[in-house]
Amino acid sequence: MAFHPHSLDRQRATLALESEPLDKGGQGVVTRVLGPENLVYKEYMPQAGQVNGTALAELVEFGHRETGGERGALLAQCAWPIARVVNGDRVTGFLMPHVPKNFYGTIGGKPKLVELQYLLYEPNWAWQDLHQPDITGRLEIATLAAKLIDLLHTHGWVIGDLSFRNLLWRPGAPYEVFMLDCDGLRRHGAEPVLRQAHTPDWNDPHQPSSGPDLDTDRYKLALLVGRVLSRTPSVRPGEEPALLPGLPDQVVTAVRELFNRAQGQRGTRPSAAEWVQALVGRKRIAVARPPRPLQSVFTGYVAPIHRPGTDRSSVPARRPAPGSRPALSQPPTPLSTERQWTPVPGRRPSAIFTPRPKSQPPMPRSAEPHPLQSHPTPMPLTPRSQPSTTTASAPLPPAPAPQSSPSVVHLPPPALPTLGQQVIASETYADQRRLAPRGGVVDDGVVARLIDHLSAGTGRDSVANIALRLGDTADRTVLLMRALKNLLNVDQTEVIMLKDGDRTVELNVQLLEEQFLEEDEP
Repeated sequence: MAFHPHSLDRQRATLALESEPLDKGGQGVVTRVLGPENLVYKEYMPQAGQVNGTALAELVEFGHRETGGERGALLAQCAWPIARVVNGDRVTGFLMPHVPKNFYGTIGGKPKLVELQYLLYEPNWAWQDLHQPDITGRLEIATLAAKLIDLLHTHGWVIGDLSFRNLLWRPGAPYEVFMLDCDGLRRHGAEPVLRQAHTPDWNDPHQPSSGPDLDTDRYKLALLVGRVLSRTPSVRPGEEPALLPGLPDQVVTAVRELFNRAQGQRGTRPSAAEWVQALVGRKRIAVARPPRPLQSVFTGYVAPIHRPGTDRSSVPARRPAPGSRPALSQPPTPLSTERQWTPVPGRRPSAIFTPRPKSQPPMPRSAEPHPLQSHPTPMPLTPRSQPSTTTASAPLPPAPAPQSSPSVVHLPPPALPTLGQQVIASETYADQRRLAPRGGVVDDGVVARLIDHLSAGTGRDSVANIALRLGDTADRTVLLMRALKNLLNVDQTEVIMLKDGDRTVELNVQLLEEQFLEEDEP
């Protein structure tokens, strides 16, 4: 792996270190750095393997960006890398803040880090004097952990090795949590800094061969909650957790339900946000999500998906082929007008669903074309300053000529909606349309085409290039992107971002699909 220097790199020879290390692990040695910065240095051992310096640089950059309230809260709860340490052209480790004193306790007569493991067992002689929270305190600690994991997932980070060793808690009210080993985090869909470590008995039985992902984190979060609230170190989803007495009834019901759901396949497990909702006692409607397909490559006809117990149907989203960005000035082929839509009270129906004209008699069932074969007149690109309009439907295409053999009917494969069309047709998008204060200035067609444009490449493009394609100025395009963030960044999730001083637009396609195409509520 080629070495690329970074402006925040520190040379190994410039570090003044204490003579004795603070801790040793399987991948590195942690030593205090002398000086006023209150930093520690983690140096990777040779047996840890090759260091992915690019992934480590991404962690460092995230910690140095302009921090809003959420990101500041995230960094305050994590031992986040603040600089790579290099020796010549080789990355040897990184610097991070020292763990706050609040997370130390007297264990075996010495001050030690208070790990999550001290909530999973009955106290022994070595830590019998360590503060033990009551059930309300345990619930608070579990809730704080779920909130932290939800926040990490919101910013696109996968934890991977979540366990009783790398999460600390403050031994006393007000309770707090703090995460160690943050160099093990990686971007969703990206490679980690080092080969992922694993903690025995905290494994995901359905982890994919490609390594841990968001669903793996969700399984391990279920382990964390179930084990903390039952003080049982080995209970797993599929077993009945013996929850400690004193929990509110609605919390007991919700925890048992989510814990049982966590045993399912990837794509069906409760998210961190659902756990937060359950632990704070909010009313919720739980609907099991369908398993996520193992691959998204379209190889032929795919039938529409009907979810039991609902009146909604969904169809697979189609992304443009790599390198074939659609022109933003020309709208993609929209969805059919034949599909019927029942408005949901309080939600704004999407413009791409229009009823069948009354003047057109219904076709016999045997002759009616596939719902995705008829096309309305494409909606033109509407400038941001003009109100959007919905065009009328074009006539249906003529029926296909009779086949030579009456017993065989050959139908062309149905056209699939693009990713952008699928997003603007989702109920989450309709909710965002209703709630986003500035999202209404963006036309649905423009949103769909921008999504398709970005997802067709690397997910990134310059504001200048997008402005050129839109036929607008860069300044106005920046305002358009900010309005788009109000629509797509659900609960402040960074699905779409302006970076490099508002010169670059970046779309996290995987988070976009999770937020808009994996529906958790009916």
